[in-house]
Amino acid sequence: MPVFTGLRRCFSENMEYVLNYWIWLGVGIVLILLEFFLPGLVVIFLGLGALLTAAMLYARVLTDAYLTVVFFTVTSVFLLLTLRRIILFFYPAYSEKSETDEDLLIAGQLAETISLVSEHNFDGRVKYSGTTWPAKSAGGEIPAGIRVEILGRQNINLLVRRLES
Repeated sequence: MPVFTGLRRCFSENMEYVLNYWIWLGVGIVLILLEFFLPGLVVIFLGLGALLTAAMLYARVLTDAYLTVVFFTVTSVFLLLTLRRIILFFYPAYSEKSETDEDLLIAGQLAETISLVSEHNFDGRVKYSGTTWPAKSAGGEIPAGIRVEILGRQNINLLVRRLES
């Protein structure tokens, strides 16, 4: 395994700062605080891995830069894969369920015709929600400038009817 030996020597010779537990402690605290701004329960486990690495360096259990990086990676991934699922089970993320069927949401809404709307084709146009839509009448022709109710949708075309006056 000469490749790993060379990689290990490169880590050990050029990365003495990796063995400084103050750096790991600072990085761990910053990552844990960063979880408040980047929610998702991921960054906090990287921070906990950094704190554990700082503790191992302080206790002089880790003395090699290569092993320090491996320890941080393994502990962070282990914490992420085990504790995240447990925490999310007891503290589920807040999610709001709302209606997403656009056909149900658009039905019953009011619009205004901006051109003649016939019952034969979708050549007429109505203004709804800040834009214009191709429309077809559910019964009889509807001249421009009349308020209509949207009954439904066929692809991007609206099916409308004249409001009773």
